[in-house]
Amino acid sequence: MDAVHDSLAQRLVAGIAAQDEAAIAACFATDAAFRALIPPGLRERTGAAPTASLIASWFRDSTELDLVDQHADEVGDRMLIRYRFVGVEGGQPYIVEQHLSCVISNDKIQRADMLCSGFRPRGRDEGEATTREGTLGS
Repeated sequence: MDAVHDSLAQRLVAGIAAQDEAAIAACFATDAAFRALIPPGLRERTGAAPTASLIASWFRDSTELDLVDQHADEVGDRMLIRYRFVGVEGGQPYIVEQHLSCVISNDKIQRADMLCSGFRPRGRDEGEATTREGTLGS
């Protein structure tokens, strides 16, 4: 993968980790098409700001958010971005992983299709599981 695409992937993940909606929006084209399959169902947005707002909303109530893994690669004409966070929301620890398949144009994400694990329960030590469903909405 070239340095420009690698930098774009890093900026996107860093924006999400920092819960910085403007930084997330800066990674998308102004007319970007975004589709996300999350546990409650399909979410679609058009435009950088609405896409960033949706992504940021999923993590807005997290009192802790730590990036534990990230990876970017190219498959043909697509950039693939994967990242995993652990966090705490409402006193409940969770783990979440998201995968994006992106079309890049002029160093911005023009189209992205995302698949999300949902906020999966985890114990504070990552061993103990509790139940938590339906957090990702909007």
